[in-house]
Amino acid sequence: MRFGASVSGFFHHAKPETWPSLAGAVDEILAVDDTLGVEIWGARGVDQPQVCGQDLVDLAAACREAAFVTTHVQGRHWSWNARHLRDEIDLAHRLGAEMLVLHPICFGLVQESDRPDWPEIVRIAGYANKFGVRLAMENTRDTLWALDRILDELGDDPEETNLSICVDVGHAHVSEDAGREPVVNYIERYADQLLHVHLHDNRGTADEHLGLGEGTIDWHRALAALDQIGFEKTAVLEFHPLQGESMAVAIEEALKLLGS
Repeated sequence: MRFGASVSGFFHHAKPETWPSLAGAVDEILAVDDTLGVEIWGARGVDQPQVCGQDLVDLAAACREAAFVTTHVQGRHWSWNARHLRDEIDLAHRLGAEMLVLHPICFGLVQESDRPDWPEIVRIAGYANKFGVRLAMENTRDTLWALDRILDELGDDPEETNLSICVDVGHAHVSEDAGREPVVNYIERYADQLLHVHLHDNRGTADEHLGLGEGTIDWHRALAALDQIGFEKTAVLEFHPLQGESMAVAIEEALKLLGS
């Protein structure tokens, strides 16, 4: 696997006056280990404006030093809006990202009775493909039905559809739709479409985004499942250290656990 870290951890529990720039967050991740990739959210907080101007220029320059770049759809775009999705694809292209991670809600899938605009989604996937940006649909809590529906409607061959799967291990751990070993079951179920993995921990009841080893996920079992399916693609640390805790230390500890 190629490991990376998400910039989101610098902003969730910290006071805004302590936030680094997005470029600064990338620099701090790479200062821990310059072989890491980075995952970018296009804004420093859910309600913050999208990066632009000189900040965008600086961010693009910082991303060029990373082993790989992926992007994640911004919180304010967690709804169906074709224009917003194209904006996210444009940003991914500007940053040299190989992938944009989406949630099912971005395709209009909130409940099973929803009827997404499948033809427009196909066009959006094609638009991303023109720029070499792969789309990866991430599981949120109890969303086997949504991921299955996307694959059933559009096809399960990512090379044809430009729609892959991102298994978020933390989200799988709090899900009740995948049996007694939900993390393993999510990984095995989408082995043929799996392009990306999000790594963070929790205690099995809430989406806490804890550091690896701070919750109840069996990381030996999860990593063994990834190894069993021959997963060699990208995996991003997506934990949110509490206020006053060091992101750098959290990354270092996670990499030790992953290497043990």
